[in-house]
Amino acid sequence: MPFTNSLALLGLLSIVPLIILYMIRPKPRDLPFSSTAFIVEEEAKPTASINRLVTDRLFWIQLLVIALLAISAAGPFVVAKGTQSDHLVIVMDLSASMEASFGDARSTASQYVSGYDRISIILAENVPIVALREGNRPQAEGVLASIQPRAVSADLSAGMNMAKGLMGAEGGKILVISDFISWSGDNPEVTRNLIEDGDVEIAFVDTGGSGENVGIVNGWIVESSGSFNYSCLIRNFGRTRVVPIEIKGPGGTSTTARTINSGGDSYFSFDAFSGVNTISLKVDDAISADNIAYIYVPEERPRKVLYQGDEGPALAALKSLPQVSTFRSGDYRNFDLVVIANDLDDGELNRYIYGGGRVVYMSKNATLSPDYLPVRVTGEVNESSPLWVRNPGFAEDIHFDEIGIFGYLNAIPRADSVTMVEANGVPVMSYWRLGSGTVLYIGLTETDFYQRPEYPVFWYKMVNWLTEVPDASESNRRTGEILRLGEVANVNAPGGRISTDTLLLDRAGVYTFQGQTLVANMYNARESELKGGESMTQGGFTAREASQKLVEKELSPWLILLVAALIGLEMAIIWRRQEA
Repeated sequence: MPFTNSLALLGLLSIVPLIILYMIRPKPRDLPFSSTAFIVEEEAKPTASINRLVTDRLFWIQLLVIALLAISAAGPFVVAKGTQSDHLVIVMDLSASMEASFGDARSTASQYVSGYDRISIILAENVPIVALREGNRPQAEGVLASIQPRAVSADLSAGMNMAKGLMGAEGGKILVISDFISWSGDNPEVTRNLIEDGDVEIAFVDTGGSGENVGIVNGWIVESSGSFNYSCLIRNFGRTRVVPIEIKGPGGTSTTARTINSGGDSYFSFDAFSGVNTISLKVDDAISADNIAYIYVPEERPRKVLYQGDEGPALAALKSLPQVSTFRSGDYRNFDLVVIANDLDDGELNRYIYGGGRVVYMSKNATLSPDYLPVRVTGEVNESSPLWVRNPGFAEDIHFDEIGIFGYLNAIPRADSVTMVEANGVPVMSYWRLGSGTVLYIGLTETDFYQRPEYPVFWYKMVNWLTEVPDASESNRRTGEILRLGEVANVNAPGGRISTDTLLLDRAGVYTFQGQTLVANMYNARESELKGGESMTQGGFTAREASQKLVEKELSPWLILLVAALIGLEMAIIWRRQEA
């Protein structure tokens, strides 16, 4: 007999204490007594007779109860022919515009799940997510109660294709619940015609989102002489109204108002200060995600960099960076960043790193491989090779594929290191966290990288990233973007704390991770406008007879009923003994 949880059979070991208990339990003995004699003093002596185990009905009942409970917990089942209902896959639109009708969408989904015992749920964001795979009705109700719209557009077609993949060759029914106001990706109607066949039925349910809305549909942050100015575009999708506006941030709080005509736009600007700033529209409308925008201005502070090595392009790039002072000697502890461009393996540098220091290592010595490096250098390769980006990190905008490479250090990545760029499978740029510090390795020996205009930009981004002063454009994102973090990191997101190496910005708000802060905003006029949705053919599901298939039939419920009957019999025997 197969089991779903074989480890539960260890519960059968509890039979041993039951046997021991019955073997050592004292047996009452008859004592002579009369009105003229004293009671003969005698102790009841324990017996260990096997005969008692054989003849005592309570022992066998209790043994069966324990055995049946252990077997039931193990989940016994048999495979036999039986009926299996259709597999229902719900594709739930979680785009921002669904906020106006999400209560109706959830109620519709709940009505459908009541008729199925195999239910999957796919959350249609800009990237579809499987929230439930072949669960039961209570599990589906729990998922539906916990979800809310996100500040993104929904790729309904991708969700439908994922639903078909979940069904496999068996087929089933796909229920798409959406307001069909806007979407990303292919047209859902076209996708429906492509994947619907005799085994797959697709039904659309239009939740009919409507209502008046006003929202921030675009925003820009501009740096000028060390100060930052933020401008945004506010659009009114409803009747003419006065829109109260509140600005909050490190610079204080202020309020104002703008009268915006029906269908009209209004531009608004203000100076943003270092830290998180917000602009809020104090209105009660259909969508809340577009009523607030977050602006993050990284702290501008001077940084001190120690450069150890000969004159070269790296030193020239460092000297050109704003807010960066470069020195050629000094105590490591006095610097925000240390750049090693010579043959150096210093024990003091180890202590600096473990204490929270940041190091860039770019020596060309193929025989030197300090233990603090994220790679183990094994030699040198004197040949050209294209570069392949694995985890761009701060260097996302650098065109590594256009850089000429004519020689590089041969190296093997160490455990827990992150390879950013490699040549022929060899890491030529990687980093790792060591103690409280960070070490970044660059193994390029012969290259034309320093002749390219991107070279100073590369150093600017790298120094800012290592010293935790990100670029303003990198810190202000749009919802729907996907960030590859390079390693699993704990992220404090608007929806709560998560651990991931690939971060989906699906909520508007502040995200902090790996010592960085960034904000995401929903600048999406299509999601903010609740009018002009496309009319879809709703369709419905046809009633089909359940097919005969090999199904798993659980035996645990029958075993539990038998246990209940045995416990009732045990109580009856105990009662009769007491009466006697």
